[in-house]
Amino acid sequence: MEDIMTNFLLGLNIIFPIFFVILVGYLAKRKGYLDEHFVSTSTWIVFYVALPLKLFTDIRSAHIESLPTRYVAYILLGILLIFFITWIAARPFIPDRKKLSAFVHCSFRSNFVYVGYPILESLYGTPSPEHMIIITVFGLTLYNILAIVILTLYSESGDKKIHPGRIILKILKNPMIIAILIGVLFNILEIPVYVGLDKGIGLLAALCTPLSLLLIGASLSFASVTKDIGLVLTSATIRTILTPLILIPIGMAMGLSAVELGIAYVFWATPCAINCFIYTREMGGDYELASKIITTSFLFAIVTYPVGIGVLHALQIL
Repeated sequence: MEDIMTNFLLGLNIIFPIFFVILVGYLAKRKGYLDEHFVSTSTWIVFYVALPLKLFTDIRSAHIESLPTRYVAYILLGILLIFFITWIAARPFIPDRKKLSAFVHCSFRSNFVYVGYPILESLYGTPSPEHMIIITVFGLTLYNILAIVILTLYSESGDKKIHPGRIILKILKNPMIIAILIGVLFNILEIPVYVGLDKGIGLLAALCTPLSLLLIGASLSFASVTKDIGLVLTSATIRTILTPLILIPIGMAMGLSAVELGIAYVFWATPCAINCFIYTREMGGDYELASKIITTSFLFAIVTYPVGIGVLHALQIL
């Protein structure tokens, strides 16, 4: 019993700073110190400046010539497995097309960039750039493709046709993908960066983690969470509990290393992505349901992350 509590407290100590900053963001917005204008402009700074520069910096120094193909396959197949299991299982029980698309979208898509990355920094200091590239380039790209597919199929608009060209263009215009491609180019060609510019990039990249967490807190809403409570709780459970419970044992069976499993756990167990709300609203899904699932999954993660990290530590994976 003492070992269980020790491992739980270890996980809590790692997670607490993350959710403390999120709580500060939530309270500051609730008290009126942060407004929608701040959230909007700061989201732009994170999405288009701080995060891309952080990815560029990490990838520029990574050993990309040795990306483990087995890990690429594990991440991609894991995403597809959860996506199709959720979609197939939910279809008979959710007749409302808009709710179905929102439910599936929120269940399979994690908030790795804004939550997972800070947690990995707490766990490892500087996470393995090679594995981060795999998740960011391959995993997040597949997230975007599947999100567009499911939301297009079940949108309320008359045009249900999937346009591959539009999907590819949207992916290539994503600032994270652009930053990764430029980072890969600088890495392969060994292009030097002026030391003063490099330090400036580092200062802007350092904004990414604290500002992202403040924005997540400011974006949370607990209004009318009880409506559609069954769908909300089920989706949050899939996102934060069932996904890692299914996929981490598969990774162990594949013989993945402790670091690979640790990074994978953080990826699989993060709460629902804030982008689920944005995508669902823009593409005609039930964005109110998406907002409730996002909020509830964050509440779940306050408990599930310390427990999960404690279990992995007991298994000597972390």
